[in-house]
Amino acid sequence: MAHKFPHFLPVARQSLAALVGFCDGWQRTFPASRVSGVVRELTTWERFLSTEPRSRRIMLTVQPLGVDTTTGAWAAILLAQVARWHRDTRGRRYNQPTDVWLAGLGREGLDARQRVSDDSVLTVAITDEGGGLRISRLPLEDSHLNPEAVARLLAASAPCTPSEARRAGLHPQVVVDVAGRGRSAWRSHLLTTSTWLGARVDPGTGSLELAFDHLVMDGTAMMEVSRAIAAAMPRKHRASSDEWLTGAEEPTPLLRVELPERLDFRNLACASLLALERSGAGLLRGDNPTMLVPVLPDAPASVARPWRRIRIAVIPARTSQGPVTPELVSTLLEHTRREGGVLEDIFSTLYSPALPWWMPSLTTHGFAFTPGLRQVATALCGNALLSKITIEVEDEAALERYLPIYFNTMRPLPAVGGGVALCVTEVLCATRKGVRKRFFGAIAGSGPFTARERLTAFRMELEREVSRRAPAPAS
Repeated sequence: MAHKFPHFLPVARQSLAALVGFCDGWQRTFPASRVSGVVRELTTWERFLSTEPRSRRIMLTVQPLGVDTTTGAWAAILLAQVARWHRDTRGRRYNQPTDVWLAGLGREGLDARQRVSDDSVLTVAITDEGGGLRISRLPLEDSHLNPEAVARLLAASAPCTPSEARRAGLHPQVVVDVAGRGRSAWRSHLLTTSTWLGARVDPGTGSLELAFDHLVMDGTAMMEVSRAIAAAMPRKHRASSDEWLTGAEEPTPLLRVELPERLDFRNLACASLLALERSGAGLLRGDNPTMLVPVLPDAPASVARPWRRIRIAVIPARTSQGPVTPELVSTLLEHTRREGGVLEDIFSTLYSPALPWWMPSLTTHGFAFTPGLRQVATALCGNALLSKITIEVEDEAALERYLPIYFNTMRPLPAVGGGVALCVTEVLCATRKGVRKRFFGAIAGSGPFTARERLTAFRMELEREVSRRAPAPAS
């Protein structure tokens, strides 16, 4: 513990060591009998996600498309695209099946994902103007996967409440908020208790907003299905390119950020931590903020790297040698990619399938509200998250006309003082003169950082720091 967390107070190191020892003893005494009915073995990341509530596991994409919602046909088009993607990509991703639904308190084992009873259909739902949901089982055959067939199937189903659907054994996997019942881009998939994808179109911006459950898929899959849906959406105009990517009523707004083309990821990580310290003075519950960074691992080799489940690197603002440097960021990312990172052994013990699934989350909150132990919760949950997804295109013309796609993901836990999540879509192409890039960056916050003025202050500090760090263009 002293080696991994040299900045911890002695009481924090001792408490974390005692907690790990207790959890290790528990799982040796009471080994788990059933971990998951969906995958053979849970990764450490999946164990962590299984202990988090659905409201914390959200990923989001926002695409300013100017979707035409006048006829209502967009919902059937969207569901047909999702069903095709779901059918055609099964088995490609490691531990990310989509023939599942999400269970709550009554689930068996640690894994909240439950296998569907019939994998030849996708259970979909739309919100009804008169209240309730229209739920249908959509057959995964080409004759049923066109917008007209989907619309007929939905029109033939009677509206029902979520509780009536559960009693009938219906567990929607995808929900589309046609009636505009949800007022948050983040929470559209929470309109039912079982869905892993929710969709809505913001009435003010015309943007397509998709919310995903991170336990079911990671960012690469999220980006792939988002792009597939966007390609088929009817449009009446291009949405406004306002700096606020979500509507005025959004309680957790998403703010656009501009990044220079020549900026590298290591310097972006350092700049983000420095900007957080400057803009969050007096707000963060700790003197050494940490950043969580998703990393695609080197294993398993049998699965293509983009489809592996992520690991999490932990990057502190300061180490015993001083402020974090780009070289240290690179070392930490590479170590996480190969061996699992500084928290791998701790997480694999704390989030053991042998423990009650609610225990790690309860423990983290307990640490967060205890002076002297907040360092532990901050190290486990982070005050910032930095994520990047790369998309390659064939040439510079495709790069220039590429439609913006923004995403964001799990924000820091409010109990540790909240923080920011900076997520960047990197679109690039190789040319004879080198690699050309475009960045689509978005910031969201938690705790006090949900306030628009706090996000704006963070963006101002970030843009100032990245402009200082980005190399000058070659003459």
